[in-house]
Amino acid sequence: MDPLRTSDPSVLAGHRLLGRLGAGGMGVVYLARSAGGSLVALKVIQAEYAEDAGFRERFRREAETARRMTSPWVASLVDADPDAPQPWLATAFVPGPSLGEAVAAHGPLPLRSVRVLGARLARALGDLHGVGLVHRDVKPGNVLLALDGPRLIDFGVARDPRDTGLTSTGVVVGTPGFLPPEQAHGTGELSASGDIFSLGCVLAFAATGRPPFGTGSLDALLYRTVHEAPDLAGVPVPLGEVVRGCLEKDPRRRPTAEALSATLDGAAYATPPDPREALRAVRHPAPPRDTDAPDADVPVTDVPGADVHDADVPVTDAPDTGGAPDGVCGGEREQAADGRLPADDAWLPEPLVRLIAERSAAGLALPAVDETEVDPASAGTAPPGTAPPGTAAARPAARTVGRRRFLLLTGGAAAVAAGGGLAAWAALDRDGGGEGDAGPVHTLGLHADLTGHQGAVGRAQERGLRLAVHEFNARADKPFTLVVKAVDDGGDPARAAEAAGQLVADRSVLAVIGPTTDATALASLAAYDAASLPLIAVTPGATALQVMGSRSFLHTRVTDTLLSLYLDVHLRGTAKSRTVGIVDDRAADAHAWEISSTLAAVLRKVPLPAVPKVVSALRTDFGPILDALLDGGADSVVFAGYHERAALLARELHRRGFPGARAAAQGVLDARFLSAAGDAADGWVIVAPAMDATVAPGAKAFRAAHRELFGAEPERYAVETYDVAQYAVKTLRSLSAGRRTRQALTTALRSGSHRGIARNLAFAKDTGALVADGSGVHLWKVEGGRFAYQGPAPYQVAT
Repeated sequence: MDPLRTSDPSVLAGHRLLGRLGAGGMGVVYLARSAGGSLVALKVIQAEYAEDAGFRERFRREAETARRMTSPWVASLVDADPDAPQPWLATAFVPGPSLGEAVAAHGPLPLRSVRVLGARLARALGDLHGVGLVHRDVKPGNVLLALDGPRLIDFGVARDPRDTGLTSTGVVVGTPGFLPPEQAHGTGELSASGDIFSLGCVLAFAATGRPPFGTGSLDALLYRTVHEAPDLAGVPVPLGEVVRGCLEKDPRRRPTAEALSATLDGAAYATPPDPREALRAVRHPAPPRDTDAPDADVPVTDVPGADVHDADVPVTDAPDTGGAPDGVCGGEREQAADGRLPADDAWLPEPLVRLIAERSAAGLALPAVDETEVDPASAGTAPPGTAPPGTAAARPAARTVGRRRFLLLTGGAAAVAAGGGLAAWAALDRDGGGEGDAGPVHTLGLHADLTGHQGAVGRAQERGLRLAVHEFNARADKPFTLVVKAVDDGGDPARAAEAAGQLVADRSVLAVIGPTTDATALASLAAYDAASLPLIAVTPGATALQVMGSRSFLHTRVTDTLLSLYLDVHLRGTAKSRTVGIVDDRAADAHAWEISSTLAAVLRKVPLPAVPKVVSALRTDFGPILDALLDGGADSVVFAGYHERAALLARELHRRGFPGARAAAQGVLDARFLSAAGDAADGWVIVAPAMDATVAPGAKAFRAAHRELFGAEPERYAVETYDVAQYAVKTLRSLSAGRRTRQALTTALRSGSHRGIARNLAFAKDTGALVADGSGVHLWKVEGGRFAYQGPAPYQVAT
């Protein structure tokens, strides 16, 4: 949860706003407390969209849909006013994580949990289909986990299959990777079976930790959904056939929601577990299990659902449990003879039960609301005692730190172990600080590969960060002092989580720059997200990082997908290519696919002939691939992959005397390509999000400062990291002393902008994706056995 902004109202429609649960381009979802004391998720639409009659009608439809739903496995509607100046809708607040967040933080669910998940969600869909509606956006982010079962949320695109008044043919509605083939076509064909397909994708994700049709560009996901079989490797055998049936391409062959629920329920609970017993199990585990109890200052009576009559938040919308079982939460249980799990077993593994219990308690421990701009219509309705943060009336001083820390920990940071064996240190630059050395100390973290294959890049990033911090600390007017804490993961994804754990556990760390590679970023993103710690990526380019739903991630470079646009401009403009051969190296997996598929699509639209070829990760002889390219008339070649195998292709092209253009993306901008390819490297052109600060005119002051501090020329990605660090420092300084928190900094970073030396920075507020403006991408060419900087890459063909 993010803190309220000063522009947010304190009270809206009789609800006291407590924080932001999420925001998008059309509205905001707040955590709020109703007049009766219940916690609700309050969805509010921005005023400009409320003026759109069609949009207001869709919002009214969502409210009507939610009002018609009586399933215990749906977050129930509390109240709504679609006709208000700012339409709003309040649903019961579910304090648990989304399925996507839970899997990212704790891995795939055990078989018993997936069965219960599927059975309950199938019942929810059955109830929805029973009133003549389809959901159309069943995905992990729309499934919340509660102690007594899952909750399906967000009916913003749900509608009657027979109603075409609010949908356009050709528009894809839903989330790629989880929508059915008929929806992927964008033909407007809707049926209840489409929701079943999406549920099958959700169950495969829950069981394996990955979507059944992979990740990558939008076109790639839609193509695989329509034409390829799902990847169900890792789905437990008893569940595999059930999921496979849900993922049939033909909608008529998929099971109904009722049939699916009955199939899964045969191996699930006779009755759902009582959440009160799950909580007691966490706090008083039965022997011989040895589990740590949560903080002692969080009593069980503070949890919604506890057996207390005067609790602040009453139990709402919980299914009738039919009595409280005596079970304990934890390890796997043997099934009964009829195949059902014992009714006294909690449906989720213990780490998730503990997380949900703690978040529930945190809901009652929420601090008082920060001062905001109160809407005139709501003025005077705020509860007494509300005061700006930091004042005596705001909250008891003795409890402020504990409650804030507890709320942050419930985000999942406590679940990340701070592993040993990593090189970590902190250095404080105070040169020239003078009188400004007094005051608070804040830390900027660096998560990087400092000793592995990408160690040169990681060390360059460290120097860029330290230079920015050094310059800030030298200011006499600085309001605080900055420290750098650098942690080395060696480029190993297995160590990346440990590195993230170290930085997450250090409460002085307010933002982290890094990691260095796609793999280490993907491995650690969940840990940073759970702790609401801003993670600012400089070098990773995977599009998957932007579609994981992180609330604290910022992507400061264009994705690999967009690099294809610059390759296209080079090929058509400078190289004057007539037919482009595209080599998709499967050894580079998603990196290669993003570049090759996007480039092929761009060339088709121009149109310019292309000869795309896929090379197996096991193949080291590129001769047959080159034969196929030449037979197709290719007069230029683009390699989508990394430097090792680019050298193999380069040598084959050189051996044959290929005269045409040869190009690649940043995966080939590596000194090891030069050494492995030798003379064959000459002439290759690389498109990369890296400036050469040693020669770029705009980097003159930066390289002088770098030389003075480190006695060396800046390496690649030092200036990009310097830009990012300067933006982080500027943004942190803009926050008042009481608001220098991880969450507030994330919000401010996503809302601001910065004109840097190598690239400009501005972000999509909901995803943290870079707003591409044409800056930040550069051309390199191999000349005389070295990478020679050519300047910024053009993004339009000169006419």
